This record gives sequence, C-alpha cells and structure tokens, in this order.
Amino acid sequence: MSKRVVLIVLGSVVAAVGVLAAIGGGALMALFGSNNTLSSGVQHVSTPTRALVSPAGSIQGTSGAQTVLGSVRLRFTATPTGTGHQLFLGIGPASAVNRYLGGANYDVATDVSVAPFHLTVARHRGSVTPAPPGSQSFWVAKASGYHPTLTWTVTSGSYRVVVMNTNAAGPVAFAGGLDLSIPHSFGIGIGLLIGGIVFIVIGIVLIVLGARARPGPQSQPVPDLAAGP
Repeated sequence: MSKRVVLIVLGSVVAAVGVLAAIGGGALMALFGSNNTLSSGVQHVSTPTRALVSPAGSIQGTSGAQTVLGSVRLRFTATPTGTGHQLFLGIGPASAVNRYLGGANYDVATDVSVAPFHLTVARHRGSVTPAPPGSQSFWVAKASGYHPTLTWTVTSGSYRVVVMNTNAAGPVAFAGGLDLSIPHSFGIGIGLLIGGIVFIVIGIVLIVLGARARPGPQSQPVPDLAAGP
C-alpha cells in the first residue's frame, strides 16, 4: 500500500473519530448544561391504580464512576393533582418492591418520551391492598407530603422508583419533575468537543497530504531474456 493511500485512509479515520467526539461533546453540553444537570421538566402523570413504578433497573459499576466524577444524584419532586391525597416517593431494592406490591394493582412505566411527553405503561392487575408505603423499612430513599422532594445518591444495584399515595389508595395523580446531576458532565462535553475539533483538523491535514503526495513509480516488467526477438 502506497504512502498516499495510507495518509488518506488514516486521515479519514481520524476525522470520523473527531466528528463523533464533537457530536457527543456538543450533545452532552446541550443536555446537561452548565449546571451539570439533565432535567425532565414538570410533567403531569396519573394512574387509576395504587402505584406507578419504574422498571427494575440494574445500575452496575457506579463506584468507579463516583470515584472519577463524584456523586451522581437523582432528584425527584412531585405535587398531587386533584386527588387530595399526600404523595409518597420511594426508591427501594427491586426484590423488596416486588414483594411489597405483590398482588396489588399498579402500573409499570415501560417507555417515556419527553418531546412531546408520552408515558407508556404496563398494567399489573391485583386486588391486594398493600400497607402504607411509609411503614416499610426497605426504602433507601423516601419522601412524603403534599410537595415531596426525594434526593438519592446513585449506588450500584437493582432499584425501582415508586410513586404512591401515602395511604396506598388509588388513583395516583401528580405533576412531577426528575433531575439527574452528574458532576463535571459539562466540562467533559467541552473536552470532547475541543478534542473532536482537533481530531477533525488533523484528519483533514492527513487527507490533504495524502492527496498531494506523488504516487510511487510503477514497476517495469522484466523482459524475458530466454525469449527470442
């Protein structure tokens, strides 16, 4: 392979990596902003059941991320709308939440889109009335009242977010917002953007050098001396 081809191929790869890094950095800056927080905004949510529950999510390897980035925090605020009940917000181990809500009627949020906001849920039907959520001891974070705010430092494990009325009655209706704070995310975005631009420039330079390089001399066929004139 000639030097010209090597420079053009290498430059194309470097430029492509730079484009991806720049796009990722710009997206990170746009999503988290200078306050390093990704916010859902205030959304109105309701369910005719006794609870709205997040899917069982497995959060692995956060100890390493916490060491590098600092504490990753989840902040959840909610206000009841139209039910007259106080709200309970809780985060608990998935296995404990499953046992607590076993046999009860509740909705699991399976898909969420933000713009426009749309929530898809799966209904788990049941007739059991669970005990008031505030009486349970398994919650790793909880808040209750007419304007509860829950803050949780994310840790490794499998957890579920639960929204209920404090008396475990249905329906549940609220206006709520979710904020995810990741330290240094804006700075990381700036670094990716700058690094991406540098890679793009290097890639372009390599491509230009390859395009300007002279092709090597073509080898001449060796005459067959054994053949006659």
